[in-house]
Amino acid sequence: MVKVKICGVTNAGDAFKAVEYGADALGFNFYPPSPRYIEPEEVAGILADLPAGTCAAGLFVNESRQHVKNVLRSCRSRGGGLTAVQFHGDEERDYCARWPLKVIKAFRVRDPETLGRIGEYPVDYYLLDSWSEGFGGSGATFAWSWLTVPLARPVILAGGLGVDNVNTAVRALEPFGVDVCTGVEATPGRKDHPRMKEFIAAAKAA
Repeated sequence: MVKVKICGVTNAGDAFKAVEYGADALGFNFYPPSPRYIEPEEVAGILADLPAGTCAAGLFVNESRQHVKNVLRSCRSRGGGLTAVQFHGDEERDYCARWPLKVIKAFRVRDPETLGRIGEYPVDYYLLDSWSEGFGGSGATFAWSWLTVPLARPVILAGGLGVDNVNTAVRALEPFGVDVCTGVEATPGRKDHPRMKEFIAAAKAA
């Protein structure tokens, strides 16, 4: 069954509901320009009250290794801490290697050639997002027909997914997982709980 990651979580209420509805992972955004940015200390408080074993990923954009390590340290709580890092910028292969957590490398897909240039990053998962100016999500899909051959790592599909198309996407592409942020928001940084519940159910039903 496909895994579902709810990204851009900024508060405990949204985190608890996502887990209650069956989300497999939560994403916390540590990119300061984003309206979904959250302080590491707030994440530590949220993680402390979530069920043990909840998968939680920290999203970073072109940060130094030391900064990422500092954030990981600040997120630790009595319940554990982050279990994955997601690099959403222009990070090179060497940078993505040798982390003690699971590593997700995001690629912003602008054209079919983007997929051909990915090659083999030393990470656990590839997250494929649609291209946009800057490093925020576009809220739009890319052409799924561009995914004509398997990639070197399991794929997490992102970009423009919502209740209306996630079931179709999962059936057509059979990704390891799907990632959603704006598609289940009421306002930037705040989730629409009924829509989030429906999204998770639709993805799992595929």
